[in-house]
Amino acid sequence: MPFAALVLTVFGLVAGVIVAPPAGASSTLVCKGFTQCEANGYSSFGYGPDNYRKMWWRMYSGHNCTNYVSYRMIQRGMSATRPWSGSGDARNWGVVFSDKVDQTPNIGSIAWWSSNHVAIVQKIIDKDTIVISEDHYGGDFDWRKIVRTGGGWPTGFIHLMDEQLVTTVAPRVKADPKVGVEVVGSHGTWNHLPSGYTYRWYADGVAIPNATGVRFTPTTKQFGKRLTLKVTAAKTNFMTGTSKSLVSVATAPGDFVTNTAPTVSGTPRVDGLLRANAGTWTPQAESTRYTWFADGVEVPGATSRLFHVRAAQLGKKITVVSTASAYGYTDSPQTSAATAAVAPAKFVVARDPKISGSAHPGKTLTVDVGAMTPSSTRTRVTWLRDGEPIDGATATTYVPTAGDAGHTIGVKVSYARDGYTSVSKTVTMRAPIKVVPQFKVRSMSAGHVTIWVTAPGLSTVYGTVTLSHAKTDPIEHKLTAGHTTFAPSWLPTHGERTLTFSIPATRTTNARKITMVVHFG
Repeated sequence: MPFAALVLTVFGLVAGVIVAPPAGASSTLVCKGFTQCEANGYSSFGYGPDNYRKMWWRMYSGHNCTNYVSYRMIQRGMSATRPWSGSGDARNWGVVFSDKVDQTPNIGSIAWWSSNHVAIVQKIIDKDTIVISEDHYGGDFDWRKIVRTGGGWPTGFIHLMDEQLVTTVAPRVKADPKVGVEVVGSHGTWNHLPSGYTYRWYADGVAIPNATGVRFTPTTKQFGKRLTLKVTAAKTNFMTGTSKSLVSVATAPGDFVTNTAPTVSGTPRVDGLLRANAGTWTPQAESTRYTWFADGVEVPGATSRLFHVRAAQLGKKITVVSTASAYGYTDSPQTSAATAAVAPAKFVVARDPKISGSAHPGKTLTVDVGAMTPSSTRTRVTWLRDGEPIDGATATTYVPTAGDAGHTIGVKVSYARDGYTSVSKTVTMRAPIKVVPQFKVRSMSAGHVTIWVTAPGLSTVYGTVTLSHAKTDPIEHKLTAGHTTFAPSWLPTHGERTLTFSIPATRTTNARKITMVVHFG
């Protein structure tokens, strides 16, 4: 009660006693006195045995309803200074706090009787039954159970510092947050078991729209930000309570989920082109980069979608690593299946080799090595005699010798390039090497003429020789050991005669014909 003139105060207190809520059918005494109540588990919340002797909110000390309720309000956190001026009589409380008065009791609310009494609601059994703690002027501290029927029900309930739900263990975020991964909050532990909870998630202190469940999946918008979970607890007859979790660590980047692995298309062949097909991820990659490997070793500089196979990769298996990137996600490298081993490439003939020159001993033969695609190709020349290599004949020119007579000269041109299958082209002259036969003619006896046929490089010339003269029929003889003797009846025994000798071309010699005067006798 407020300080006032002694007479008025006494009158007010006495009036309060006279109009105190009636006991009887409407109320039941639970305990009385600090000692008895404490012994039975009904607290005075520190009001007794000493604090009741002090004045709270300038109310009279000692047993006094307003002093007790003032003490409880200060104890619950209100200022030690009375929050209004004027009369402190209990009947005035409902007037002063009219905007906080209703007909609904809450734990910790002030039960107010306009007949000049206030108490603290300690328990709500049902809508028509409450338990209060109170003190009485000139009386004692007690706990009472009040029922609505019987005329002792409070005029109203003042809500200044109702019992509030408070956490004893704060809410928490159960795992470090990560983009795309659901995190679950804990609602914590409360001083009274709530009947329900509401949730609100925050990122760096800013409320996340629509994030109002106990579960939350961070998106890239929360990447790098710290999450907080605010839990609001509710319970009938209690003031709602809110509590926030500790701030989490920064939200980590998420992980891609690979839907399809990258693949490589194209034929793995030297100088061929391979193409990387990136594969797919969830979420969709914002960018993709490529790295090519040969037998598991990174190919320097090979970072585009297309890969030009080089000779260095011959025989090796090719893979590509496709790495997906997106804001808020950890880069995701995925490796394709390996190709078959890189095969050598094949040359394309642009122009065949060709031999030019005369097929005679001493005459230079020249080979045009032809051309291949690609053009930057190494060539090797080998001259052949009857298909067999001629020792030392590896230049682009060759001069046949007499020993080549009767033999067919050819040339093999070999083409090589790193990473390509070597290929050879062989060309052969249409005719063998031939020498010009030499004739020696003598009349060894009357009516006889002998011809010797020789050729450079040949030990013996084989074939036939034909003798003809004027209008006589030609006579053909076979050479024996390189010579033959003619003795037709028309040859003279003395004198001279003009004769024609001819030899047809053979494998080793050219055809030749001579006309000469032969002396006889």
